[in-house]
Amino acid sequence: MMLTRLPEKSKGGGNAWQNRRRGDERMVSDSQRRALAVTLRWQHWQRNFWLGVLNGILFKVGITFAHPSTVLAVFLTKLTGNELFAGLLTAVAGLGWFLPPMFVAGYVEALPRKLPLYARMALGRALGWLWMIAVVVFLAPRAPFLAAVLFLLGYAIFTVTGGIGTLAFMDIFARTVPFRRRGAFWGLRMFFGSLLSIGVGIFVRHVLRQEWGLTFPNNYAVLMACSFCAFGLAWLTFFFVHEPPPEWTPLPRSWREQWATMKQLWQERRDFRQLILTRLLLDFELIALPYYSTYAVTVLGAKPSLLGTFIVAETVGGMFANALWSILADRKSNLFVLQSAALLMALPSGWVLLLSACHFLFGLPVLPLYPLTYFFLALAMTGISIAFTNYVLELADDAHRPTYLALSNASESGMMMLPVLGGILLKFVPHPVLFAIAFTGALIAARQSRRLRPAFATIPPRRFPVAP
Repeated sequence: MMLTRLPEKSKGGGNAWQNRRRGDERMVSDSQRRALAVTLRWQHWQRNFWLGVLNGILFKVGITFAHPSTVLAVFLTKLTGNELFAGLLTAVAGLGWFLPPMFVAGYVEALPRKLPLYARMALGRALGWLWMIAVVVFLAPRAPFLAAVLFLLGYAIFTVTGGIGTLAFMDIFARTVPFRRRGAFWGLRMFFGSLLSIGVGIFVRHVLRQEWGLTFPNNYAVLMACSFCAFGLAWLTFFFVHEPPPEWTPLPRSWREQWATMKQLWQERRDFRQLILTRLLLDFELIALPYYSTYAVTVLGAKPSLLGTFIVAETVGGMFANALWSILADRKSNLFVLQSAALLMALPSGWVLLLSACHFLFGLPVLPLYPLTYFFLALAMTGISIAFTNYVLELADDAHRPTYLALSNASESGMMMLPVLGGILLKFVPHPVLFAIAFTGALIAARQSRRLRPAFATIPPRRFPVAP
């Protein structure tokens, strides 16, 4: 038999039972308010998820029409007769993408809404790309060297505005895509983008063969115009994303305060430092990346039309990689994907070294197998792209997410000069030396990645309302 204690009078004039009931009502009310806040934050997550996926598909298609490490690198090499410009292109891309966010992260954090910033940066990217097309059409046939310099200037505008816009994009992404859907988000973007890019690669091959009456450099201008159309649709798609309000917005900080915040973060987060060390070692691939295609054309005797085959191989590799890594990221962890992809990063450079040995030592024809280089590149780099970004977001708190992203990007900015260094080294050493450096960096990075630990001590349960 269960005894029940009678309610006692309280000093406030009511009894304990009434006070308890009022407390329960307050507690229920608080619970409802919290649930309402969670619901308001995530009620549009499916719409935002698919708009973000469509944005990524279109952007992947756009970048395939004029891929920097294949199409644009060979264009600049053919225009100037100097492979150094291919290295400068990659360096401009890296510096423009990674360095400027460090200077504006504090400003971006203080913005109550990030979508307007994304829109302004999209406009800047559009103007930069249109500038590049104009240079190719009107100046390249008359003044190749000046055209190459101005082309790089337009590409710098495109990448600088893209790097700043990425801070806004990633903050919106983290507030609109639940944790357990992030692997699928990146995987679907890249998988279907890669699927469409197979057709794009075939189109690129025909255009560069000059089969339709398009001669150099107008054939490259057509490819860049196709890229612009896809980019424009991608930016337009993301404008329809519903951006939920942030939980709280910090006050604007001066550059000195922002620098102090980044310095404190760097000193206190050992796990973040280890992650950056691993990424820097992986970046040694950049010393060889723009020269895989130029090596095939200038040393192994491949025709420029083979670039279309490289694109198809990279696309197929990206499709397979996205199906694989997105599932593993959601079902195992982003750390597992990062460690596995870091080990696979040794494959592209190792494969080219093997093919070079077979060609020069035994006289074997290796060009039919050369496109596998880009399959391996896509396999490794897709995994690193998915896992690294998600792992940084797992480490970062909501208020300082742009600072984490900016610091991770800025720490890589110095490595973006590696392609230029590679172009200078090619004046004194053969291509396989660059490939050997990339191979060694990948092996050391794979070893360093084993020191990383999971960002979360426990995984949030699936029934938790913020991760539907």
